Amino acid sequence: MVKQIPEVKEQVISPKLEENVTYLNNLLGIGTTWDVIAKPFKFGRLNMMSYVANGFFLTMNVVLILENLQASIEAFEKKHENEDYTLDQLVVYLNTNVSFVQVQVFDKMADAVRFILSGPLMTFIDGYDKALMIDTRIYPMRSITEPTMERVARGNHDGFTETMLMNTSLIRRRLRDPRLRVELMQIGNRGQNDVSFMYLKDVADEGLVKDIRGKLKSIDSGGLVLGEQQVMDYLGKLKWNPYPIARYTERPDVASTALLEGQVVIVVDNTPEVIVAPSTFWQHMQHPQEYHSYPMIGTYLRWLIAFAVYMSIFLPGVFLLVNAHPHWVPKWGAFFLSNRHDPLPLWAQLLVAEVSLDILRLAVINTPSVMASAVGIVAALLFGQFATTIQLLQPEVLVYMGFVMMAQYATSSYELGSANQMARFWIMGWTAIFGVIGFAISFVSWFILLATMKTFGKPYLWPLIPFKWKHGLTDTLIRQPSYKLGGVPEILRRRRGRA
Repeated sequence: MVKQIPEVKEQVISPKLEENVTYLNNLLGIGTTWDVIAKPFKFGRLNMMSYVANGFFLTMNVVLILENLQASIEAFEKKHENEDYTLDQLVVYLNTNVSFVQVQVFDKMADAVRFILSGPLMTFIDGYDKALMIDTRIYPMRSITEPTMERVARGNHDGFTETMLMNTSLIRRRLRDPRLRVELMQIGNRGQNDVSFMYLKDVADEGLVKDIRGKLKSIDSGGLVLGEQQVMDYLGKLKWNPYPIARYTERPDVASTALLEGQVVIVVDNTPEVIVAPSTFWQHMQHPQEYHSYPMIGTYLRWLIAFAVYMSIFLPGVFLLVNAHPHWVPKWGAFFLSNRHDPLPLWAQLLVAEVSLDILRLAVINTPSVMASAVGIVAALLFGQFATTIQLLQPEVLVYMGFVMMAQYATSSYELGSANQMARFWIMGWTAIFGVIGFAISFVSWFILLATMKTFGKPYLWPLIPFKWKHGLTDTLIRQPSYKLGGVPEILRRRRGRA
């Protein structure tokens, strides 16, 4: 169960309107907090007080709804002029006759407060210990734009927004399957953030669905104001392993494909990315452009991305290794050797270049767009001309670290690229200290880390470990034509159980 704010959890809705109004006005700060509106109404014999959060509705829509609500209540009272009626009877009548919206009844104050703060019009009626919710919400949101991280030359160019309803609609538009389930949850003691848990009932493993649903419901947090990464911190009990056990995507087509393959999708409100789980190491290396190209081109792109990923991890370590043993390098590979002996050792130059490029990346992100070109010019002078002139860095170091930076972002998974950077530091450190033995130790320890990892109970390196060739490695190494794909991967196939 989601924990409520302590002072709200035990509060009940009183049949006396005055008591409810006094409690809510004090709790919500009516008169101090300008963006929560309290408006009294009297329709027929009913005295009411309505609460709504400003900014979550269009004034004209609410005026029309209230006019229609007043007419419906007066017609209902006239029909029951000489007899008593229950609130449930009134709700049934309103649901039939109010033209615009759905009306629901809630008997818990905690639910009423949550809905007041999330947008709907909440109405308390004198003489009843329940409240009416009229959904008038129109969330402020930006328009649908192209994803910033997973752009493609061909294919869909619509991306998720910060509005959960819009994001689930973009998935539903592509996946019109009656067995698609979208479960709504509220997470966080104070934030009460909306989260949608999506899966295909007849495709997803019921054990996986039950496990992730239980973990979502057990999240104990003040609020998820920072979005999807906070959810993953709780779901995965993340510590110091940098490798991502779930994939983030801004693309509705990627999320829909993941659902068809037996994965689950978690949509967090106020976040323009959704969580796809579980996700293996190889799935992080796949790019949407592969499936918007012919199979041969898609296969080439897949191998190109894999090459770039491995170069981003191992190239600096190999560079250190061969420069420590230049006699290993044939004449045609002389470009891989350092030709100078500057004051700083080679490993220190690689580290300075790495850190400098990260500082440049952060500067570009944080610099206002009107000043970005100036920052680029300064960076080019510092890292290009002056760094070599003062013998801080060798040209070879700049060339190879520049290539490493580009290779790091060749994959659409920013999280995988960042994790690979930590692996690069690990390999560079061991190689700088212990040479060949250090390189071997760092590589083996890196591989063991990945081989022993689990992504929500599934092997992280599947289909390599455990080994699976047909509809496993074949689908990983080659972008198969769609009609030859193996459907749901073996590790995600539905097993008997209860969800």
